[in-house]
Amino acid sequence: MGGWSAGRPAGAACACAVLFLLAGCAGPTPYQKRTGGEGYHDYGIQPGIHFLSFRANGQTSRSTVMDYWYRRAAEICGGEDRFEVLGMDSSGDELVVQTPSLLDTYTLPAVEGRIRCREK
Repeated sequence: MGGWSAGRPAGAACACAVLFLLAGCAGPTPYQKRTGGEGYHDYGIQPGIHFLSFRANGQTSRSTVMDYWYRRAAEICGGEDRFEVLGMDSSGDELVVQTPSLLDTYTLPAVEGRIRCREK
């Protein structure tokens, strides 16, 4: 039947879906609370210390993700001069894409770390 195996169209559809994910169909990730896979997420570790992360799609620059991370830290602590960074990892999220003819690795912009709010 035309030389197509039953799994081949599904593999092609999977490859297309992955490419759409990487391309970020809707454009760059906006500054938003994470409700799916993109945006900021934070929680208190102990009084005055918070964990904060921001994950974005492939259309969002690493510098924008860093700006969003610092913006959220300032919101949590009440100002740009009201927090200190205790630790940060901005290496991104590695994504391995495998299709019948492709195996590649992409790094999506992401940053996470801990902050301490300063006393007012």
